[in-house]
Amino acid sequence: MKNDVLSKSMLAAAGILVAASMAFAKFPFLDFGHASKKSADVEILQAARIPGGPMLPSGEYKVVLKDSSTKPQIRFYQGGKLVAQAPAKLVDQGRKIDATEIHLATQADSTQVITEMDLRGWRDKVFLGQSKGATRSKK
Repeated sequence: MKNDVLSKSMLAAAGILVAASMAFAKFPFLDFGHASKKSADVEILQAARIPGGPMLPSGEYKVVLKDSSTKPQIRFYQGGKLVAQAPAKLVDQGRKIDATEIHLATQADSTQVITEMDLRGWRDKVFLGQSKGATRSKK
């Protein structure tokens, strides 16, 4: 009887571990590493390129900031899969941002490039494409 209860407890614990590992595999932005992270849901209304990266078709994305302080990085997920990432410069606004806005610049070939994101509820404005020394700074 005692062995039966112990066996069932071990089986339940193994099941929980398997379920947790599957959840983290499906949602990599749930990584609980040492770097702090913030996320926001954004809608890109027209196809736009990530500076130095791929073209993102219009659609809904989860944007995740991986902030290691020395080299912050913005990551774009769609359907739980990482589709793009770029170095970022964070500028503290001194208050929470009221509305989400994505700023685009038009390149010579008419391609739209995401240059800046103001994310509702965040205190930092996010500038993309800071290839050399992406950092955090105060306004």
